[in-house]
Amino acid sequence: MILKQNQTNEEANMLPLAAREGHALLQGLIICGSCGHRVSIRYKGSGGVCPRYECNYKKNEGMEKTYCLSVSSPALDYAISQKVLMAINPAQIEISIKAFEELEQRNKSLDKQWLMKIKRAEYETQLAQRRYEEVDPSNRLVAATLEKDWNHALTLLQEINSQYAEYQKKNILIATKEQKESLLALAKNFPRLWNAPSTSSKDRKRILRLVIKDITIKKCKIQKKTILHIRWHGGALETLEIPIPQPSHERWKHSDEIISRVSELALTLTDREIIEKFNQEGLKTNKGNPFTLYSIRWIRFKHKIPAVLPSPEEYSINQVAEKFNVSHYVVRYWIERNMVSVRRIRQKFWVLLDSTKEAELKNIVENSTRFFLHE
Repeated sequence: MILKQNQTNEEANMLPLAAREGHALLQGLIICGSCGHRVSIRYKGSGGVCPRYECNYKKNEGMEKTYCLSVSSPALDYAISQKVLMAINPAQIEISIKAFEELEQRNKSLDKQWLMKIKRAEYETQLAQRRYEEVDPSNRLVAATLEKDWNHALTLLQEINSQYAEYQKKNILIATKEQKESLLALAKNFPRLWNAPSTSSKDRKRILRLVIKDITIKKCKIQKKTILHIRWHGGALETLEIPIPQPSHERWKHSDEIISRVSELALTLTDREIIEKFNQEGLKTNKGNPFTLYSIRWIRFKHKIPAVLPSPEEYSINQVAEKFNVSHYVVRYWIERNMVSVRRIRQKFWVLLDSTKEAELKNIVENSTRFFLHE
């Protein structure tokens, strides 16, 4: 029997009862909601420290091109662990004990009815025996009838006793006061026992098997959630929905609001000025860190947001003045008369100078006796 329980290549839909080593707590308890077969464990990552629950039955049978199910273990293990910790707590155990005591009272009432039924059958048997023994042996016809009635009463008494014995096997609800107090004490210490470093994964699996019969799992990719149907020992059913963990690049990517804000501010602010504004407003990245020059540049690169930087052919007013050896008033005069093309970024003007415009302005400066030119 023990060898059969430890067999891993048994019928695919038969769950092994033996708890084995490994970090995946639900090993041997999960049934695939797609094909109805046992879900296996696969350890991935460096050193095999990242367990996943997988079912490849349909793929192996050529029914599908991909696996039925593949989901990371930690999120499921944590959710089930919390459910078990909630179930095994003093308040819940006290409620269960009260319910148990009510069942005990009901069983006592049923036992009383059974005993009355047995007592009635015994009386009928004794009455039939007495009638048979008191009949005149010479009256064979009456004696045969009374003997038949006696045998029937004996058979009925035997059937009732057998039924009562079967009933007692199925309905043994006996617990002493000391046992109930011990159970409450265990519930109080159970969270500490469960989370203790000395408690191995194998021990936790054994505890799970005491309260959970099996778990049917189904992965909904569109809704991005995993649905667990828990079947507890005792017949209770419970459904649990767990969000599917997002990949790291999805989990840590910046929100649409931040991206839209960077796109908007980049029209008038430099990267450093955007950082200063975000820090003043107390905005953080999805990891909870302050924005840096690298993070802003990554957002612009990822979403193709151009930076507010002058092109190689754009010059500030002071740069133009120095280039042509004139005062900045002359350059502003050119701007006011639309003699040059400019682009305003925040409060600063950038003058566009191509080779043609540069030659034109150089000619104006060389042939002008005054820098204050008129139209």
